[in-house]
Amino acid sequence: MTPIILVVDDESVTRRLVAYTLKPLGVEVYGAADGFEALAVAKEQIFDLAIVDIGLPDMDGFELIRNLKAIEQNANIPIITFTARNDPQDESLAFELGSVGFLYKPFSTQELREIVTRHLRLE
Repeated sequence: MTPIILVVDDESVTRRLVAYTLKPLGVEVYGAADGFEALAVAKEQIFDLAIVDIGLPDMDGFELIRNLKAIEQNANIPIITFTARNDPQDESLAFELGSVGFLYKPFSTQELREIVTRHLRLE
């Protein structure tokens, strides 16, 4: 079964970069430009993993993580958080809310593939 990943970032370039980077892993990527779009998709689709940007236009990534975890069918999916912000508290709050990984932008494609592989158990 093909793993399905939700990528939430308001920058379409970043969503495309993540999808392109993960393509060799044989995953299917759904993109969302903001939190409300991500929640609408998450209510209709079960994901195996989510990658969430902290700096979203409508709600921050932390609020989105809380809301994703509240959707029963996606409550236990691993979430990787990423950001271009340089706030040391972001990482600790992300893990406190249940993130399994944290990346700073710009991230290396190898680093992204490794963290996704580890949490999807694709090895």
